[in-house]
Amino acid sequence: SDGHFSTSRVGFYSPSSPLDFSWRQMSPGYLLWLLLLRCGPLFQSVAADEEKKEVLVKEVVLDSAVVDIVYLGKNHECVLVTTKNKRLYFSGDSGRSWTETTEQVDKNSNAQILVERVIVNPTDKSVAVLQTQRRVRSSSENTAQLGGKWYPYIYVTEDSGKTWRRAWGKHHGLHSWISHPTERTWALVSWWSGDCSADKVKKVERGTEDEDEEAEEEKKPCVHRLMVTKDLGKNFLQIAEYVVQFSWGSAEAGQANRVYFTAYHTKSGDQGRLSLWTTEVDFKYIDFSKRGTPKGSPVESVKFGNKFLVSGQFILVAKVKEETAQTVNLMVSKDGAKTFKPALLPSGMGELEEKWYTVLDTSEGAVILHINSDAEGAKDTGRIFISDTDGQKYSQSLVNNVRSSHGECEFDKVVSLNGVYMANIVVPDGTAEQSYSKAKQVAQEEMEKEAASGAEVDQKHGRGMSKLKSSKASKEERTIRTVISFDKGGAWNYLKAPRVNSLGKPYDCEGKPSGECALHLHGTTSWDFYAPFYSSETCIGIVMGTGNVGASLRFEPEETSTFISRDGGLTWLEAHKGAFIYEFGDHGGLIVMADDLKMTSEVLFTWNEGQSWYDFKVSKTPFEVDNIITEPNVTATTFIMFGTRAEGVGVLYYMNFDALGFPACKGVWGADAVSSDYETWMPSDGASSELCLLGQQTTYTRRKRTSQCWNGEKFERPVVQKKCACTQSNYACEIGFVRSVGSTECVYGGADLMPERFVPSFCDRTFSAVAYRKVPGDQCEGGFQPTPADVPCPSKPIHAGYMKSGLLVALIMSVAYIGYTRFSSSSGTAFELSAPKSMFSDCSPMLVLQMPIITCSWIYGKFCVKNQGFESFPTMGYSRVKGDDFDLDGIAGDGQVSLNDFIDEAAYDDHAPRVIDGAASTESNYEHGASLVSGGLSAASGEVPKLKAPPGKSGAAQPSAQIFDMTGEDQDLL
Repeated sequence: SDGHFSTSRVGFYSPSSPLDFSWRQMSPGYLLWLLLLRCGPLFQSVAADEEKKEVLVKEVVLDSAVVDIVYLGKNHECVLVTTKNKRLYFSGDSGRSWTETTEQVDKNSNAQILVERVIVNPTDKSVAVLQTQRRVRSSSENTAQLGGKWYPYIYVTEDSGKTWRRAWGKHHGLHSWISHPTERTWALVSWWSGDCSADKVKKVERGTEDEDEEAEEEKKPCVHRLMVTKDLGKNFLQIAEYVVQFSWGSAEAGQANRVYFTAYHTKSGDQGRLSLWTTEVDFKYIDFSKRGTPKGSPVESVKFGNKFLVSGQFILVAKVKEETAQTVNLMVSKDGAKTFKPALLPSGMGELEEKWYTVLDTSEGAVILHINSDAEGAKDTGRIFISDTDGQKYSQSLVNNVRSSHGECEFDKVVSLNGVYMANIVVPDGTAEQSYSKAKQVAQEEMEKEAASGAEVDQKHGRGMSKLKSSKASKEERTIRTVISFDKGGAWNYLKAPRVNSLGKPYDCEGKPSGECALHLHGTTSWDFYAPFYSSETCIGIVMGTGNVGASLRFEPEETSTFISRDGGLTWLEAHKGAFIYEFGDHGGLIVMADDLKMTSEVLFTWNEGQSWYDFKVSKTPFEVDNIITEPNVTATTFIMFGTRAEGVGVLYYMNFDALGFPACKGVWGADAVSSDYETWMPSDGASSELCLLGQQTTYTRRKRTSQCWNGEKFERPVVQKKCACTQSNYACEIGFVRSVGSTECVYGGADLMPERFVPSFCDRTFSAVAYRKVPGDQCEGGFQPTPADVPCPSKPIHAGYMKSGLLVALIMSVAYIGYTRFSSSSGTAFELSAPKSMFSDCSPMLVLQMPIITCSWIYGKFCVKNQGFESFPTMGYSRVKGDDFDLDGIAGDGQVSLNDFIDEAAYDDHAPRVIDGAASTESNYEHGASLVSGGLSAASGEVPKLKAPPGKSGAAQPSAQIFDMTGEDQDLL
């Protein structure tokens, strides 16, 4: 291993007694069990058995800090680790034993490899792509020390990382790799070709054959090419060039063999990054047969479609409306790009610029948008809007949602339950809220500078692998509070504070309103200091977070504790004083955590969902914990904890809790029986007597809190559902209406939130409007039925089109009236001669003054006033979402893009190469004649790639890794 990691230590560590528990938090049965366990000579054998329980721990010291950890294999038994020094480590037993395999990647013993990233195929976890920089050592030791030139090389494994084969390299570095949704050997691959160096310096001297080949390549324009491979990189077929974004279609919509992409029409000169909205880019798609051959040429789906996102049943596209004004329309399709409709947004928002929108979620049959609306210019808050089932009409759900300058929004889904979301909001300090138009004007004065995200790690529960402590102040000037919704954003409430803390002392919240005393938790924007609220699909109802009880969220470490909920966020317990990083295992039956703020050598765990905690030491040397992870299904009882010691070396700990000797749980089909280890549980919002969520009463089977046993990785949770009667909480507010936190009543939100098309052409004082609409996906029946509400007419109720027509008619009538009075008022007979009169000689002075005013009003209305609202298509800009993995990166069109890439793609692109000239390319039309390219492979990314700049020509001995956005939860549109 060339001394890159030390000999590992294996030890068995016995847990201490339960930590910091309070008898007030314990059930009578569990308290009796604990007393029997600890007291009396008659039960000494039980106590002795308890003392024998141990946790298996193995320590490995690495060459440097961990950058990324990925799980491979059908059962996630293989693990790959990459480090800051670009070394690769492999484990074939879930992390218990490790081998450095950097030098075994390439079969050439003289090859030197620097590992940049590992990309796992989500369809088949035995397949992965390794992106590296490679050079071959010369036989001369001096030449090797000079450090020959580094070239990009791509390797592929089909046996979970045990062996690798070279796919391609030297001339084409990998930019993006997206595996097919169902075919394990198919992938979309892109790379930059031609001279993409920033200085465009051409070689004059001829040298070796490789140098001659490279010189020929540098004569070509810098172009981003999109390829498809059906054999994991052995051969490629070119789909398009001058490409911006691309993605496979949605398997859910039956379009897995369709490729969506955006590309420039002009195929000449160097390709720059898409930094501004342009009419030079269109949204297209091409279909492939089952054998992988293209069906005809690419089809233009949305003209001027610059960015897109495919997420489940929705396709979202940003279509340029006015290139000069840099405005776009959000187009939505729910039928596989057969038809697109413009998103209907509140009329008072105006035309917002790029980076103003973030797509947060589309997982439950509706699109959730974050629209930035900060009143002070620093883009740190926004409003949450939720669409109808078609993704077209958007109504306001929440105001002042916290947002970072990089587009991360503190808005997360409790993924184990349908319809449950948590968010952080800023409480205004008493100043009046600014309108959308005012917020836009203020924000335009500040140019936001965003660096590429470069997330090289699996950001598990919001936490990157190589955590960097920021210089953020420990105090926050804004008043931030946490809210929760149990009906997909239909209504929001503050989190209920625990009655007592982990020491048994009561919180001083008795008799106070929730707005003055509640639980508040940290979100994703403060992940560098505190772990955000976290849930897992297989751990039903369990949510954890770090924060405090009080009037608002505090940022001082001494005020921060770790909290847990086992009922989906309805009620909470303080798990432990202090801020911890945590991970779940055994379907939620095991929780492991470690100190997140200071160096430690101690680990805490609970097997009873936080009712009691045990601790043990893993090392004599303290270290800073970066993260604790387990296999992706969160069903195992083995964990990997990693971090960095004071001297900068990386350290990794394998922890196996099977050594505790707990038996397998029994009685899953006899839940609630005394002899069963299981119970039934029905989630609720706390308001419904029927214990319903989203119109359904769902009964889950889960392990009893006092049952000391393991669920096991193969545990299947029984679920029973039945429909409930509708209540007001099953309805969200219709567009134009809003709710306050803690209320279910929808009230009129003002003219800014009511689209013009919903206002009658002629309005007398009030008009009738529907204030409620059923939450998308809600299954309730009967019960509450909303009635129309009276809404005051706006100050300008007459439609602009009717106003223009009315002015035109008034002008014509005025001219006709003047002409009539001119000729009808003449005295004498028809044969009488008289001096000719002016046309306006008989007009009153007031009429003469009114005529210019009427004429100017008509001209202004005709040529200056633009339609607003739905009829001219509401426009919207885009900004980066989160990640969200959820990946909502492309909107509109038939392309599939992750949520994150859609909005912020341009903002996160690296600098594009300078365009030196506009010389035409030899390939003027890329759509004719697909070409085969031999040799190549790429990495499996789960989201639509962002168009980053091509790699520069570098001969450095230690080239920096290219930055790739690998995020996946919250997702932005542009």
